[in-house]
Amino acid sequence: GQGDRIELLETVADDAMLNVLTVEDQWVSVLVMDQGIISDRGVDSIARLPDLFHLRLRMSPITDRGLIRLSSCESIQILNLPQCESTAEGVAALAVLPDLRNLRLGGGKLDSTTAESIATIKSLQNVHLIGVPIDDEGLRLIASLPKLRSLYLDDSEVTRAGWDWLFEMHPDLHVHVNQRHVDRNRSDHGEHSDSEGDVSDDVESEQVQK
Repeated sequence: GQGDRIELLETVADDAMLNVLTVEDQWVSVLVMDQGIISDRGVDSIARLPDLFHLRLRMSPITDRGLIRLSSCESIQILNLPQCESTAEGVAALAVLPDLRNLRLGGGKLDSTTAESIATIKSLQNVHLIGVPIDDEGLRLIASLPKLRSLYLDDSEVTRAGWDWLFEMHPDLHVHVNQRHVDRNRSDHGEHSDSEGDVSDDVESEQVQK
């Protein structure tokens, strides 16, 4: 009760660690686990937290069942699951979350239809997809989000024509392609940038500190 977060950056986490969480742990607004594996069973415990604001689970194969369970956590605003095992169907379940604004997802089961699911989450402001084969049509769907401010796509299937459309139609959108900020003053959109480096957690950087 002395803080508002649980952060395990080096400790190897597992589902058993989460069994202690209860609905009475209202002080936990941030839960970050970067090592070990959390499964859907662990998500069942996480979903007990009544005021969870920010959740990051690395190396954790969360499936559709886990995302459906998380959809009951109405307080979540930042969700980061870079190695999940969910499909587009599970992502669609997140549309019921009223304030989800930052979403970062990656996983081998996320296909091009994931864009359709993301487009239903109208509260989203920042989207980062890792290795998801979003194409030009999917790009248009995601860009239709009414509150979208930044879009990060790593290893997508968007073509040059798709990027040109995005930059023309959404000139104020902050865009990163393959972990690099796109310099729109260059002619090689989506291929080069004006800055380098790993920006994998940038969608978390706007977290409101409680």
